[in-house]
Amino acid sequence: MSESEKIAKADLLALTADIVASHLSHNSVPVGEVTTLIERVYRTLESISSADAEEKRPEPAVPIKRSVAPDYIVCLEDGQKLKMLKRHLKTH
Repeated sequence: MSESEKIAKADLLALTADIVASHLSHNSVPVGEVTTLIERVYRTLESISSADAEEKRPEPAVPIKRSVAPDYIVCLEDGQKLKMLKRHLKTH
């Protein structure tokens, strides 16, 4: 296990402890279900953290070199041709 994996696991454990402690301070949970709650919270946080690592970057609607022309610019998110950037930025 690498150093970054150890840190990530320690962070997950700390987050799990904080979430479970907060939940238990505001809700009545039977003693037998506390371990199940801890396991479920930890597994959920673990799945969320692994999903973030696999997220890929969005592709631009047009190649970046073709996004700037003398008369207009092209939005990389939706491919819309624009003459005034100010209005477009207000919508996003």
